Amino acid sequence: MNALPPFGPILLSTRRARVAQSLRSAILGGAIAPGTPLVETKVALKFGVSRSSIREAIRELIEQGLLVYKPYSGTCVAKIDEEAMTELCGVRCALERHAFTLLWPHRNDNYREELIARHAATIRAIADGDLGARINAEMHFHNFAYEFCGNSLLLELWQQLSQRIQLGSTISQSADDGPACKKSNARYLRCALGNSLEAMLLEIDRHVLHGLNAVRRYLRSAGPGRPVRHDPAPPGPRREKSRAMPVARSESPRRPAAAKALT
Repeated sequence: MNALPPFGPILLSTRRARVAQSLRSAILGGAIAPGTPLVETKVALKFGVSRSSIREAIRELIEQGLLVYKPYSGTCVAKIDEEAMTELCGVRCALERHAFTLLWPHRNDNYREELIARHAATIRAIADGDLGARINAEMHFHNFAYEFCGNSLLLELWQQLSQRIQLGSTISQSADDGPACKKSNARYLRCALGNSLEAMLLEIDRHVLHGLNAVRRYLRSAGPGRPVRHDPAPPGPRREKSRAMPVARSESPRRPAAAKALT
């Protein structure tokens, strides 16, 4: 019998990884606001680690799009830009529509039970008033379509975009009240459990547009010295339906409905 060669001890986590995870959680949870500068020396003192560990962690978060480096200015948390968020939400709509189109014929009891359980977790997080937990629960809820659809590439694309989407969710959920969010998620769940794929695809557009409008309201109203105001919810599905493309045309080379609905 061939013996395995000796292996060195495996560290559960490196300092760089721990710093990166702590910063990531703080950024995505809203504890560090977009645009906040991160000075290596100050961050190193906060964590009690070397600047090299901080530098490596910052480089990782830059690659993930959560931090931005500008020559002569340094590194700061990525800002939420309305144009960039509009483009990101358009891509999300296209991905989520495709995920539901793939999974729709394969929905079963496991699908329904898991989706209902994840939705219940979002309701509990909203009731608890913990913004970080609320955002994590929301992302976990929406992850399921990509996990269940069976397309590994689609799941990988979603995971690549999810942190930037979560960064936008930090603003949209902080600018959106709990009852409106609960109502939006409940409607999404009903469509996901319903019998009409076309209704679900239209609901994806409406749901993502709801979050995008919350980001837009924040960016347009939260200037220096101005409080965030909670505007009325965006137009309902009837108006959005007129701008959305029917399912039969979803494979058309023309501009997708999701992009139209979010411009």
